Amino acid sequence: MSSGSQQVEFSARAGLAEVRLNRPEALHALTLEMVEAIDVELARWSEDVAVKSVIIRAAGSDAFCGGVDQRAIYEALASGDRDYGRRFYRRFYQLLYRIARYPKPIAAVMHGVTMGGGLALAMHCAIRIVTRQSYCAVPDCRIGFFPDGGAAHYLARSPAPTAMFLGLTGVALRARGMIQAGLATHLVPESQVELVTPLLVGTLAVEPPPSPLADIERHVDAVFGLGSLEEILGILSVRSGEWAKRTLEQLRPLSPTSLAVTFRHLRAARGQPLETVLATDYRLAQRFLDGHDFREGVRAFILDRDERPRWQPADLKAVSQATLDGLFAPLAGIPEWATAD
Repeated sequence: MSSGSQQVEFSARAGLAEVRLNRPEALHALTLEMVEAIDVELARWSEDVAVKSVIIRAAGSDAFCGGVDQRAIYEALASGDRDYGRRFYRRFYQLLYRIARYPKPIAAVMHGVTMGGGLALAMHCAIRIVTRQSYCAVPDCRIGFFPDGGAAHYLARSPAPTAMFLGLTGVALRARGMIQAGLATHLVPESQVELVTPLLVGTLAVEPPPSPLADIERHVDAVFGLGSLEEILGILSVRSGEWAKRTLEQLRPLSPTSLAVTFRHLRAARGQPLETVLATDYRLAQRFLDGHDFREGVRAFILDRDERPRWQPADLKAVSQATLDGLFAPLAGIPEWATAD
């Protein structure tokens, strides 16, 4: 049995159901249509006794999922359609919550580029597979957003300083790093990608060699375990060594508002249940859509690609506590993310 649309395809055979993302021209970036279609199919498969397990993968070899289709959200906002972004994030978080609670074995194959919302799609699966071609990151601060989709929940699988390092810098991890950070469960050879299933993954998995992430662990612990974002930036600016210099260079161009929100969110959310984290994500996402930096980040890195965003404010010192409190405050008159339409 097979069904689907041009952007995502579904099939079920011999007990295995498959979601296959199919937007190779856009690195399989997630649209509202894709999110809603996947959610409907997963709901149906959860009740189908013939389906024993589910796997999510992508057509082609360059990417699993490059993230959320931010261009579509930007263009909707530019046309005056504020409802698209509201609906997208609500439905996306509903899908992620369904995956996290799925009653059957469910796996994702992060073969190739896996970023942002694409990483979230995989991280809530019980079985999270990488290959040596995996390239995984949460670079949301780069476009004036924040690591959402329950990132503050799934990054908590890593030690707190590592989670903060990954969330703030958006640095990419390969397969070994994903295993080292506790984010991936299995590494499989590229030649076995099409053969892997949730029930067979253990027989195909290989033991990863040591990760470069382990080599910088002492630096990460010493810096990203500090109690404030200002302390992190301050210590990086005075420390000697290539790692500190490179890390500071990664952080300096990012949206100050995004960095401040991400730091606060990752610290506050550690240990919270997924539904609480997603509720906060939803509040933040709606306010970022109404703000300046998200639109400016999409313009600078996705539309015009001049890579010269003009953040407002441009200085971390100008991001006040009152501003942060307002971003994190409950939304008035807007349904919670899990409320059905």
